[in-house]
Amino acid sequence: MSSAPETPAEKYDLEGSCHCGAIKFKANNVDLANVGRCNCTICTATGKLSTMLKPGDISVTNTPSGEPVVARYANTTDTSLFPPELTYYSPAYHRGQCKKGEEWGRHFFCKTCSTNLFIVGNLPFNNIGEILGVNILALDLKSIGKDLKEVVRPEKMKYVNGLENTFTASYGEPHPHGLW
Repeated sequence: MSSAPETPAEKYDLEGSCHCGAIKFKANNVDLANVGRCNCTICTATGKLSTMLKPGDISVTNTPSGEPVVARYANTTDTSLFPPELTYYSPAYHRGQCKKGEEWGRHFFCKTCSTNLFIVGNLPFNNIGEILGVNILALDLKSIGKDLKEVVRPEKMKYVNGLENTFTASYGEPHPHGLW
């Protein structure tokens, strides 16, 4: 597997939504030159393609109060940081690898259409630490003149080994049981 390709950062401020439109959000500083695919069972099953952001780079814009809710890293047990339109799933908790409230990562989904939108967490592997990722499939790439196929070419992709909880990354070729 190869090292990171020499591609300049392409950062954009984009709007996004789930399939049904119940969740609308803004994602700032989205690096389209750093898109990854994880081979864990949940990312593989939902077809998720992610890029990592910094705290405060995602805000859910349609909430019951009408006020945007800014997503930050989830190294806290406080799930009220996210609007009630979202629900979450924690693979580590459901596999019995951690207690409720101590999840490594939470995948946030729309409660209506089940679109996998974000992952937030604190990964205790390889000194990774806190993460905040957005599913680029939910972003409006057309608004910046981009087509999905130019952003996710296999040779440009970062492949992450979440299936074995190592979260090692490589470029150009998926880890075992991963997808192109």
